[in-house]
Amino acid sequence: MPQNTPKIYTAAQMREREQAAVEAGTSFLQLMENAGQAAAADLLRRLPEPGRALLVCGKGNNGGDALVIARVLQQHGWQADIVLLLGAILSDLAETNRQRLQGLDGIHFLPAEALPAELEQGYSLIIDGIFGTGFSGSLPPEAAECCRQINRAVGYKVALDIPTGLNGDTGEAADDTFRANLTYAFAALKPAHAGPTAQQWCGEIVCLDIGID
Repeated sequence: MPQNTPKIYTAAQMREREQAAVEAGTSFLQLMENAGQAAAADLLRRLPEPGRALLVCGKGNNGGDALVIARVLQQHGWQADIVLLLGAILSDLAETNRQRLQGLDGIHFLPAEALPAELEQGYSLIIDGIFGTGFSGSLPPEAAECCRQINRAVGYKVALDIPTGLNGDTGEAADDTFRANLTYAFAALKPAHAGPTAQQWCGEIVCLDIGID
């Protein structure tokens, strides 16, 4: 269950709150930075010893949040292996954060085909940044296969905002939905976080302040 009792926003309400925050003077890029920094700070408190992290990213803003986390982990001595699961053409915000990783020691971009062998070596931390709160329906085959692999793997598993495959508004879970030990809800809980199957998919739920009312 969540550690506190924050607001609950649907995906549409969340988009409205993000837009309102931008109109009040922040930017979407800053909100992404805030989300990634807040999640990374909490992770570093939980896992103070640097290790090996896998971050699986989609091409949208959920993946961009993960790329911010990769940068912070790298600054604290972690090796960060990154898989751009849905292709190398990213959203503008995610692309900005990918560029910020160029040339950094300890940052490795891996093809999805390399995952089985890399997972065999083991990761301390596995972060799901494939799909966020706007997801509905069935997972694309490449995402379903990836989630199957990382669900079987050893490591502390973290979802950003909502586990990939879970509909944030309805709580409906697609086949092969990611099973997290910990889920970071950004700014507010989503309806699925408060639903009857939340713990099954989300594990511990922590709501993080990212500068949105």
